[in-house]
Parts: sequence; C-alpha cells; structure tokens
Amino acid sequence: MQDLEHSGVTAGPARSASKGSSGISGALLFLLGILAFVFADVVTRVSIVAFAAILVVGGLSGLLTTAVGAMLIARPAVGAAASGLLIAAWLMATGVFRGVTALLDRYRYWGWDVGYAVVSVLLGVWVAASLPTTATWLLGTVIAVEFMARGAATMAGSFALRRERAAAPA
Repeated sequence: MQDLEHSGVTAGPARSASKGSSGISGALLFLLGILAFVFADVVTRVSIVAFAAILVVGGLSGLLTTAVGAMLIARPAVGAAASGLLIAAWLMATGVFRGVTALLDRYRYWGWDVGYAVVSVLLGVWVAASLPTTATWLLGTVIAVEFMARGAATMAGSFALRRERAAAPA
C-alpha cells in the first residue's frame, strides 16, 4: 500500500492550503477583523443581539432562557455592559491564577507569565472601572482581535505548509 505522504494525494487542510485557499481565507478573516475593529461598537451590538436571539430560540424549552434573550434584544446596551463586566472579571481571575501559578512553580521563563498576569489584572481593573463607557466597543474589539489573530495564524500555517511542500523532495 502506497504511503499517502508520497502518493501526491492530500486531504483536508493540507489540500486546501496547497491550493492557497487557506491563505486567502486567512487574509479575508484578518481583513474582516480590521473591519470589525473599525466598527467595534456595531459588532458589539450585533453580537449581543445575535446571542440574545440564540437564547430566545434555544429557550423555547425554558422560560428563563427565553426571558433573558428577550431582555437582551430589548436592551442590548445593558447586555453589552454585563458582557464587559464578565470580560473584566475573567481577565482579573485568569491573571491572578496565572500569576500565582507562575510564582509558586517557578518554571522556565516564569517571569513572562507573571508579566502577562500583571497586564491581565490591570486590564481587567481598567475595563471594570471604565464601564459602562467601554461597553459600547469592548466586546466588538475582542471579537475583532480574535478575527485578526485567527486570520494571521491561518495565513502563517498556509505559508508554512506551502514552504514545506516546496522544500520537500519530489
């Protein structure tokens, strides 16, 4: 039986990356992230309303879920503020956890994790202190950064695979 690696047959992500579509989709995702960053307030509102719609549809079996979804649709700004508070709490909690873990374990390069922890906690404190002002754009900005990071990672993977294929013996 012939080895797939030497058969010239590719499947899945490797096949699409070899044709360049993965790089193109990564670039489009990155550009979408930039667009989402420019219109972060719109992305925040749309994502809150979309989440609320999911709650309403998914909540047909539960009155509470439907009620929460309906309230978020009616008052997306309040939902954005609540999301901002959750993001702030998450940043602070993960920062404290990572910092304590790094200080206790003292693994190689633990100082970088302590630095990350300090930044994360400070960012969480800033987000919490600046609510509700940041609520209009915070969630949209987080989504935009995620899109850009995912797009950059997809493009990098595609280019790396393309270089690997070009360097491989025929």
